[in-house]
Amino acid sequence: MLIQKLVVVGYDDALNLLALMDQLKETTVFAYQIISATMASGLTDLLHTLKPDLIILCFRNNQQVLNEIRPLTAAPLIPILCLSNRFENENLGWDQNNSVFTCQLEYIHQSFYLSSRINSILLMTKAQKATEPPMSFAAAAIIATGPDHTRNLSRYVMELDQKVEVLLKVKERIGELYPNVDDQTRGELISIVNSIKISANDHKLWDDFKLYFEEMNPGFLLELTSNYPSLTSIDLKYCCYLKMNMSNDDIKNLLGINQESVRTHKYRLKKKMSLTREQDLRSYLRNLDQQKLTVV
Repeated sequence: MLIQKLVVVGYDDALNLLALMDQLKETTVFAYQIISATMASGLTDLLHTLKPDLIILCFRNNQQVLNEIRPLTAAPLIPILCLSNRFENENLGWDQNNSVFTCQLEYIHQSFYLSSRINSILLMTKAQKATEPPMSFAAAAIIATGPDHTRNLSRYVMELDQKVEVLLKVKERIGELYPNVDDQTRGELISIVNSIKISANDHKLWDDFKLYFEEMNPGFLLELTSNYPSLTSIDLKYCCYLKMNMSNDDIKNLLGINQESVRTHKYRLKKKMSLTREQDLRSYLRNLDQQKLTVV
């Protein structure tokens, strides 16, 4: 399975973007998730909310864009690859705290040329990150903890669910429009679709939810996974929602299943947790609180 990498591309020529995306398909090391912006201001907005593994600049004036994004790429250090003509490559300048690479734009159509250089940059940064000690889940939870300890988790989850539903409908509509537009507009649509893919990424939403949930229910998920290692991510979500006393209708919508599937899931969960038919799963989970789980 290829390692996922997030690449943000800034460009002012849709044909260059399409050629670049074709190049990034020629890889056996990484799988690229691409988000693009057509102007420096759009690129800056993206970098305020995303921390990509690589930034690729393909503007007529890369130097100007480099100057604008400089504060957003120094800490944490994000590598930048500038695709430009030979004359500009020779005159590009950047801050000593940035990591910038250059490549001549004329090679963008040469098979494997650009993709191999992008792979090399990412392999280098991967090796550097491997030397840094990973942050523990507990430490991450402490960092994420804000002054508001009364966050309404139910509302948070429902808002995320509604956001994803809207984004996926927009993505579906874009897919219908895509065949009927010109190349430049297609480039714009590709950019929008890629942004939607990132925003609707379920793993990220689940990670965020876990941080907030653990803040309010410390140790719950750790004990749950320790005592019942066969539980899947869907099982854990179901347990969290029951712990929050969410209704079956809410759970149905959040998991994207029907009422019958909710009942089936509940039955299978009780079986995995060795609960008797008389034991109520919702009450069992809600009464756990911070006490240690005991396998029945």
